[in-house]
Amino acid sequence: MFKKFGFGLLIISLCVCLCTTGCEDVVQQSSSGAIQKEAPAIPKNLKGNTSEQQNIADRIKVTTDLTKIMWIHLMALDGKIVKRMAVRNKVTSSGKRLEPRHAADANGTFPNASGAFGSFETDEFIQPDGTYGESDPYIFWFDPMGRYHQWGTAGGLGYLLTDYPIDLEDPIDRITGLYKVQREADEWAKNTTTGRTK
Repeated sequence: MFKKFGFGLLIISLCVCLCTTGCEDVVQQSSSGAIQKEAPAIPKNLKGNTSEQQNIADRIKVTTDLTKIMWIHLMALDGKIVKRMAVRNKVTSSGKRLEPRHAADANGTFPNASGAFGSFETDEFIQPDGTYGESDPYIFWFDPMGRYHQWGTAGGLGYLLTDYPIDLEDPIDRITGLYKVQREADEWAKNTTTGRTK
């Protein structure tokens, strides 16, 4: 019995030894010589958000404000603004829905029309804006003045959605320089090839 106990103790001791020696902080290095480094700490603001998290929180705040007037600027492929319109609340992608596409009741059967708004289960997540589905791809940003800009394409046109109107007669924005860029680039190229630079 003592031999069995001693053998068991030896096995346990070896396991503890192996487990503790493998936990040292060792910098891993590949055969090519690349060394794994610790990821740098991502700075956070006073709210505890990274810049990406803050941008998303600010976008949700702007685009879910029911009193907000937004401005959509429809643009041709050559960059010319075709139309500017005021938008009540926000623009909505056709992929957004009020109901999930996959729904089943507690028995695993799809609800009938009379019970469609009753209790059901779904494998879809409701978005922070209260809808199901996906938006069309776009990018968004805030300029240094905190104004919202969303750029995307739909139906063969580009669009810029802002929370302020952009002047269509002289649309350059002094903060972002977003417009007239092509014309200024063409003028610069023309001056460069003729030897005249500003």
